[in-house]
Amino acid sequence: MGNIRNPRAGCALHGALATLEAIEGVVPIVQANAGCAMQHALAYRDRGGYTVAQTVPSSNIIDKQVIFGGGSRLREQIKNTVKVMDGRLYVVVGSCECAMVGDDLIGMAREAAEQGLQVIGSNIAGFHGDIHRGYTRVFLDLIDALPELETVRGLREKGGERPLVNLFGLFPGGDPYYKGDLEELRRILEAIGLRVNSFFGPGGHAALRTLSDAALNLVFSRWGETIAARLEKKYGTPQLIFDAAPLGIEEVSLFAQALVERLDLDATGAERFLEREEVLAEYFLLGAANRYFDEGAGKRAAIVGDSETVLRIGGFLSRFAAVDIRTAIYTDCGEEDALPVDFGGAAHATGDGGEIADLLCGSGADLIFASSLETEVARELGVPLLTVSHPVHDRMIGDRTYAGLRGAVALGADYLTLARQGRRAAAEKLARKLAAG
Repeated sequence: MGNIRNPRAGCALHGALATLEAIEGVVPIVQANAGCAMQHALAYRDRGGYTVAQTVPSSNIIDKQVIFGGGSRLREQIKNTVKVMDGRLYVVVGSCECAMVGDDLIGMAREAAEQGLQVIGSNIAGFHGDIHRGYTRVFLDLIDALPELETVRGLREKGGERPLVNLFGLFPGGDPYYKGDLEELRRILEAIGLRVNSFFGPGGHAALRTLSDAALNLVFSRWGETIAARLEKKYGTPQLIFDAAPLGIEEVSLFAQALVERLDLDATGAERFLEREEVLAEYFLLGAANRYFDEGAGKRAAIVGDSETVLRIGGFLSRFAAVDIRTAIYTDCGEEDALPVDFGGAAHATGDGGEIADLLCGSGADLIFASSLETEVARELGVPLLTVSHPVHDRMIGDRTYAGLRGAVALGADYLTLARQGRRAAAEKLARKLAAG
């Protein structure tokens, strides 16, 4: 993973754990030393899920198991976990040490499954990458390990049931607002006549068991593409890929129209829904027009986050709020990756906190849209910060969303609040300067 100063993301094991914890009915079992599970617990204690923080079962292996193998300790941990943790599915994941010494997590999970326990294994390890790759890899292992399910595609023709879609690419550890974002997408999709598997939240285990029933896999970031490709290969389910989740009435309209055409949905019902959304957009957003021209017009901004977050939020601010995005920093792109759009300013790829701070200092931005890790540099620059990317430590998120229509309203309100804070800070700075003579 290279030498990174003040990294904003954990390792692949942390990404896998954050993913599994957010799926209702799934209990992860960690084959690792105590430090791996504890670091994850401390880093993700505010994230919320069904199995979180210190409640995550861990084998807490010591030197003896690392040297001679931890199979017997894992066997014991699986049996104890099933006794005390109420789960529908148990997923064994491991640490770097276990991977290096060759602990057979898949074999141990299979042994437990042969005894009638709902246990599967994933050969994830921290050195496989960051949290994004952890999400992708553990989902691939879930797909491969779950039993072949009888597909029920075509139910719409048989019984009139609405088609099912799976959602991939928005996940804990990647999108800090994933709960609200996925629920907003669910609201839109159900309104145009679809059923939705978002996997995270209520009904998560049931969604896993029916993922092969989907008529279409919807992908909202580069991190869901491999998952959708695996499902297409295994079950023949087609996929529809977007660079980011829709934000704002224009993006929602294009999104809904694409699904109506792809799945032959009721166009009239979708049009009625979009008309109502447009009326609501005007009601909420046009009411803030005067304040925008008073305080929000002509702002220069810098945005930091993974590619989906930057494209969604940066794109909305650039297109519909006329914000000048001076610097866009993609934290999930490597040097070998082709960078997404740059909004007319400078685009960079780095997850290094020191480099990000230097880039922000040279951006000339009036506002910063980034993570809580950029709080210090924003304070030094004297510009306001809105935390839109991982990690977020300065606010409780709840069901807040920056997707769909509701997300546009929330972002518009937050943007104008940020602009007002910036204007006030600039006035105070000027007053202090004049007072100092």
